[in-house]
Parts: sequence; C-alpha cells; structure tokens
Amino acid sequence: MGNFLARFEEIDKNIYRWDTRIYIKPIVEIKEEDTCLGAVVGMNPGAAKGELSIDLKEINLDGDKLLPAVRNIFLKSYELASIEVPERAYIQVLNLFYLCEPHLDLAINEAKEKTIKGICETENKDFPFVWFVWGGNNKFLNGYKKRFLSIKTKYPFYYDYGDGEITQNIPDESSSAKHTRGLRHDYVIPYISNLLKLIKI
Repeated sequence: MGNFLARFEEIDKNIYRWDTRIYIKPIVEIKEEDTCLGAVVGMNPGAAKGELSIDLKEINLDGDKLLPAVRNIFLKSYELASIEVPERAYIQVLNLFYLCEPHLDLAINEAKEKTIKGICETENKDFPFVWFVWGGNNKFLNGYKKRFLSIKTKYPFYYDYGDGEITQNIPDESSSAKHTRGLRHDYVIPYISNLLKLIKI
C-alpha cells in the first residue's frame, strides 16, 4: 500500500480526504495494531489524489509536498535520536478543513461559497504529540483553528517563524505556525528527535 494512505469521498461534487496517515515505513495492509505516533495539523488537503472508497487507499501525491516532507523529517529525527523506526507507526494528518484543493485561495473561496462538510473523526484521538503547521494569521482560517485549541495531546508544538524557534504549546489563531513549505528541516529535527525519546513508541 505504501507510506501515504487516506480515505477519499465525494460530497456535493467536491472531494474530501479523511483519516490521512503517513507511515514512516511502507506497509502492505492496514492492521488494528498500527500505532499512531502523533499528529500534524495543516490547512487543507492539497494536490494529492486517491481512489474514492470507504477504506483507506494509497495516495497519489501528484506534487503534494507536505506528506513526504513530514515523513522525511521524522526519518531524519529517528536517525539523530539513534532510535530504530518502529514498525507500522504512522503520523495522523489533520486539517483545518478537509476539502481537497491544491490552491489555498481557491479552497478558501470554495469554503466561503459552500458549507464545508464535516470534520475528520480522528481529531478526537488522544495524540502523544501534535505539530501545528497551519500558517499564520488568516481572518477566514482563524475560525477553523478554534476547535483545535482543546485537542488532546501531551506535547503540542509549532515552529514560530516570527520568533524563529520552537514553541511548546498550542498556537492561538494569530500565531505564526510555520507550514512545512519552505521550512528548513534542521529547525525542527533536533526538537522532534528529543520528543521521540520522550514518547517511547
């Protein structure tokens, strides 16, 4: 099946992506014992595509850079920590909204014109860590950020590109939570490497 899996659904002629997973090591099938290491919260699903199905299917990245960037950062973090990458471990990908659209401005326009359908049920999990990469202050997107202010996690963090450092809490709506696009990996790898030692998965 690969490293990147999700469930795609068509609703009102729009495509939504649910339960997106980044497996650190590729898998051939989903199993109940698969372990969620933590979560990353982005804006909305981008260019990646997949088969419409009620089951998780392999994602065709089609130029989507967030998913492989997150996986590469964790591979490097495991290496720095001198910890073997666990089998069947994945990062859960959450989004402010789940409408698939590679251009954020078009996604926002679509969201303004139509009612966005639902949130991903995986948001209700208790995550060992949550990494926020939803960007900076945006009047429209800020409303979607509010539901994540009480997300269940022991280790929330984000890279504040205003301060130029890791901040170890949940960002508020106006915080500068740097997206992976243009983010130098060495800004976050040392922190994530130490985090992996703490969560011991």
